[in-house]
Amino acid sequence: MDATQQDPGPSMGVTAHGRLDPDLCLATLAAHSIPGVDERVGAEHRRPVRLHGRVVPLGLRFTPGQVLVRCLDAPLPVADEPALAALVRRWFGLDEDLEPVNAHLARDPLLARLVARRPALRRIGYPDPFEAAATTVLGQQVSVAAMRTFAGRLVAGWGGDAGPGLRTFPPADVVARIPEDELQAAVGLTRARTRTVLAVARAFVEAGPAADGALPLTRGQLLALPGIGPWSADYLDVRARLDPDAFAAGDLVLRRALGRISAREAEARAEAWRPYRAQALFHLWSQEAYAA
Repeated sequence: MDATQQDPGPSMGVTAHGRLDPDLCLATLAAHSIPGVDERVGAEHRRPVRLHGRVVPLGLRFTPGQVLVRCLDAPLPVADEPALAALVRRWFGLDEDLEPVNAHLARDPLLARLVARRPALRRIGYPDPFEAAATTVLGQQVSVAAMRTFAGRLVAGWGGDAGPGLRTFPPADVVARIPEDELQAAVGLTRARTRTVLAVARAFVEAGPAADGALPLTRGQLLALPGIGPWSADYLDVRARLDPDAFAAGDLVLRRALGRISAREAEARAEAWRPYRAQALFHLWSQEAYAA
């Protein structure tokens, strides 16, 4: 980690282990951006994160080897730099050594083309595990655009002020207290989906925060919640738990990228990609959706 100057304002550089794909980072963030929470200004992606119990609005820029991070409202205290660097490293998978991953996946003819096209692709997660879980529920059986709409309504109703033009995604303890009818009407969800969002929020509150920004619920605990099935658990294994071999065989975008095959066929197809199935999945998502 090193301090640099990046116009406009001071930035902290968080260095990747190897290369980084700046355009793909921005495209992936844009694909999942939430109205009110995320904002794109030129080459900078802006959004708030929670750090040591307080909200910090960030501006993120990407180079071929670093994520440049600046606070939008005030200089970041030097004592907070290690925690912010750790959050960014986990969020953007900066510690992973891509060389053995790429070498393994390049044995597959389809993935060889994708790896050659995007050798610096990294698996991008979330800065907050509850946001990951809640938006996964909001995205069940709908398009990413619909998920963003639902999430934006949740933020408009219960998010907090995060500084210059941004709002926070509401934390679990706030969502857990929303009356069911009020949440359903404001966000536009089905009754069953509303109950799942509330069940997830209450489970997060009961579990308490996990170390290092990880999911506080096990896969078994997630599957025990009403409305959480294998796709949701798989997706969170990939994007929130950051298991390098996690795989969402039932994902519609994945199956479309593989020629509209079944989930069972996708599961069998991915056996050759172990132990890096999550990286393969990101390559297929990027080709089919993010980079496009």
